[in-house]
Amino acid sequence: MPAEIDMDYPVMVDVVSDLADALWQINEGLNARFEGKLPLYDINDWAELRQTIVDDLAAEKDDDSFPMKPQRIINDVRSFLAPEDIVLSDVGAHKMWIARYYQCEETNTCLISNGFCSMGFALPGAMGAQFAAPDSRVLAICGDAGFLMNVQDLETAVRIGSKMVIMVWIDGEYGLIKWKQQTHFDGKHSDLAFNNPDFEMLAKSFGMWGKVVDGPGQITAALEEAFAQDGPALIGVPVDYAENQKLTKRLGEIEVTI
Repeated sequence: MPAEIDMDYPVMVDVVSDLADALWQINEGLNARFEGKLPLYDINDWAELRQTIVDDLAAEKDDDSFPMKPQRIINDVRSFLAPEDIVLSDVGAHKMWIARYYQCEETNTCLISNGFCSMGFALPGAMGAQFAAPDSRVLAICGDAGFLMNVQDLETAVRIGSKMVIMVWIDGEYGLIKWKQQTHFDGKHSDLAFNNPDFEMLAKSFGMWGKVVDGPGQITAALEEAFAQDGPALIGVPVDYAENQKLTKRLGEIEVTI
């Protein structure tokens, strides 16, 4: 039975087959069709579009407001981590920002479950990534709600000495649900707020290092100190999700001709 295709992506050619074999055959067909004809266009023709993308990625990177804007947090993280270091994104509003703004330079350096696993994925996932790539720094980025769904795994991380860092974006709400409800119900949403623990004390209770930043411009220093620990470390970052609706509005105004 062919998979149901989302109504937003009308299918012109439906290929029902083994995925690997289908991709191999498509590649073979494209190679034969365009042999001796590459490149198909002058890359300079795309310079204006590329600059638009670069400018968008750099937006708000120096913003000093607090709680911090998602764009500033992601830019600070990207500037700190090396190309081979690994980021795992949990599920929540932060995932939408990471998927759009975190720039990957090498394969398998930004891991997102994309629906195959739900909230709470990033913390245990980071332990697995640290086992698989012990020479890379591993950073799990979680929302506060998702982090609390698997917070017990901090005990495992401490016990096995997993050298990873967990960054929690703190807003005290189920941010992605709120974002979706605001988009579909004229800015209204149900009660999605909850109370958070003292994240520094929480980390200490598990026997690990923890810190909550209390101003902009502190992420680099916090990451430096966190990754210097002998085991796992926790960084809390208050985030301003007022940017969510601004992003929705801006994306709705983009026109793309295919």
